[in-house]
Amino acid sequence: MRRIIGLVWILLLLTSCATEVPGEASSPLKSPRTSIKPLPFTPTIQGRTNDRTDGTTFEPCSAYTDAELRSLDINPATRMDAAAVDFANYRGCHWRGNDYTAARGGGEYSQIVGREMTLPEYKKYMSSMPWQPDRLVHGRPLAVAIENDYCVANFASEFSIVTTIVASSKPSPGNVAECDKAVAFASLAITKAPE
Repeated sequence: MRRIIGLVWILLLLTSCATEVPGEASSPLKSPRTSIKPLPFTPTIQGRTNDRTDGTTFEPCSAYTDAELRSLDINPATRMDAAAVDFANYRGCHWRGNDYTAARGGGEYSQIVGREMTLPEYKKYMSSMPWQPDRLVHGRPLAVAIENDYCVANFASEFSIVTTIVASSKPSPGNVAECDKAVAFASLAITKAPE
């Protein structure tokens, strides 16, 4: 779990730098969005939903049934809030795979929302990632990249990017298994997240 939390921190540090530019915003105004479904836990941080994380009503932590998570080989009992600091740049959850043990490690899953941009803007912003050709899932583009011992799958929901990360302490050759799992988890999310 430390590895995936570290990965989330690295990705978010890369994407959280901001420069103030004078003038008027050119993008359409958004109204704050929050999920109407309650979280399955009581957040321990302040500002979990804030002006950087309110671009979509989609909430990964409450979007799935235990049966849906188990069908993806995710242990629902391991769900934990992804944010580790007050007013983080993202919100979402981490889970461990059914194969995970403290001694041997195993699969780790994260799904977070935060960056407020289009998918093409996000891919350009994260141009150092080795993006594969976009896939079309339920009529929506899904951007996938494989790095080291993890795979990421990203799509847009309302004004935000939803990022699914699957990592393993013992990655498969070419991270094929991790990518298959990331795509499957993101594909389920696409059926639940508003456009």
